[in-house]
Amino acid sequence: MITHIEIQLKRSPQDLREFVINLKNSVRTDKKEYQNGILKKGYYKEFLDEVVPLSIFAHEFYPQNYKIQPILGNQGYDALVFDENDFEVDRIEMTFPQNGSYEAQDAKLVIERGYSNIQICKPGDDLDSLFPFILSTCQNKSIKDYSDCTLVITISPLPPFEQFVIKYDAQINSLLSQLSMIKFNAKRVFLLILPDRILKVNMLK
Repeated sequence: MITHIEIQLKRSPQDLREFVINLKNSVRTDKKEYQNGILKKGYYKEFLDEVVPLSIFAHEFYPQNYKIQPILGNQGYDALVFDENDFEVDRIEMTFPQNGSYEAQDAKLVIERGYSNIQICKPGDDLDSLFPFILSTCQNKSIKDYSDCTLVITISPLPPFEQFVIKYDAQINSLLSQLSMIKFNAKRVFLLILPDRILKVNMLK
């Protein structure tokens, strides 16, 4: 249901977003494909960790007459951006820090028994537990050359209940402060908080 050719087509930000939504809807109707998606088999890892957040970022950030082309592989960027004249104007590197081993174990449980691990925690604990993975991933990114790239750091914390929004915002501000202390060699850096919040990381020189 998903191929490397289809993923790498040039699309407008709106078309890329629609491609992602339509594919996710189609996958949900096919049990085998849905299981492959949960387990991130085949191209589903790149699709979920790169293309899905890319589609959100591109839709919010670039003009609709631009074209976005996801690029699979280890070439140092995950997408090319072309203007209305088809000139390359940007490159995007996506990164999605997460507890990979825990996520993989959770996915297997969903397939085996129909539900994931059950966690009991205080509001904000899930975001706090992500901090070490975010900062470690970003430290590793900082030693690489992304000087011609827009670096997008994606996180997917649980949305806060209304009474805990103040604490949640304080956690996000703390994360931004810590990210700003990392010396990224990038054109610019953004924090994408799923589903659709984009914050600029102010890099200190």
